Amino acid sequence: MQNRLANASTGRLLSGLVTDVEDLIQQQFELFKCEVKKEMREARQALLPTLAGAGILAMAIFFLAFAVVYLVNIASGWPLWACFATVAAGLGIAGGSAFAVGLQRLRQLTPVAEESIEELEENVRCLTKPN
Repeated sequence: MQNRLANASTGRLLSGLVTDVEDLIQQQFELFKCEVKKEMREARQALLPTLAGAGILAMAIFFLAFAVVYLVNIASGWPLWACFATVAAGLGIAGGSAFAVGLQRLRQLTPVAEESIEELEENVRCLTKPN
């Protein structure tokens, strides 16, 4: 009789443990989903003004480049095509440099919710290596 009670309480204990582990894993995935949604929302909020600013800046650079072309033409007396080529080369070098820096920074990004992954790894370690 006492052995039966011990087996029943052990079974309930194991069942409760499995349920708790399932709940913990479910909570970790919910946390992960919330973090990803938050990051996406913040990225979208940052992207819209950035794109608008980039468009306006591109128009300003376009008109400024024309002004510089005509300034070089007046100052140097070169043919207009040579002035356009000179300004285009300078803008190409500046644009290529900025593009390279941007690519380097993009490669350093970690779009994964690191906090959730660290917590999940810690929980797995605790469950697989009990004290």
